[in-house]
Amino acid sequence: MIRFCFLLLLATHFSCKTGQKAVLARAPFIELKSGACFGFCPVFRLTVRNSGLVEYEGIRFAEKIGLDSFQLNKTEMAGLREKVRQVNLWQYPDRIETQVADAPFVTLTAYRDTQPKSVTGSIDRPAPLLELENLIKDLAEKHGFQVSRGVNPNEIPAERRREVIVKLQPEINAGNWVRQFTGYRFILVRRISTENIWLVGYDPRELEEKAVLELFKKSDGVIDAQANRKLEERD
Repeated sequence: MIRFCFLLLLATHFSCKTGQKAVLARAPFIELKSGACFGFCPVFRLTVRNSGLVEYEGIRFAEKIGLDSFQLNKTEMAGLREKVRQVNLWQYPDRIETQVADAPFVTLTAYRDTQPKSVTGSIDRPAPLLELENLIKDLAEKHGFQVSRGVNPNEIPAERRREVIVKLQPEINAGNWVRQFTGYRFILVRRISTENIWLVGYDPRELEEKAVLELFKKSDGVIDAQANRKLEERD
């Protein structure tokens, strides 16, 4: 009888341990939530759980809308854990103020013993926060989830669209600026600098690159406009 009770206690102990591990594996580890901007920045959420499972939610202007998931391997998860440890969100305030009005706000939330710590800010956050954000995005894109650029539901098809780089004066609102060209389908793809520099998409069947650049350079508020060939080659 004593031996039976001991075995039952041992089994209960291991059962509890197994249950605790399962609960811990399902618990969130780090979450990235990207908000909207004046253009077509992707609005999405990536939740990484302790098991390495990443839950994706495409909300608006994302290439994939809806829920999906993917699994990080041990090496990827170990690298992410180390980066989260190095960044240490707990050293930052909950909100980092910004002077950039038209870039999306991003919230990073880390979990320590299930207790969350969130930091929200824009493109001018401290470099470690931007590096952590980019690492999570890179992992998502490695697994087939495009999260770096938004999709206009009425935009030019990706296989046909071309892009140029436009630098606007600091006080110019990019969304208002691009809307003045009512005769053409120009779209803001994304902001690429803390300065007011944007990738602008166009349809080469409507205008050739030279004509687009000439049109933009003559526009009020434009400091410079140039082809995006370097970025295209880098990709």
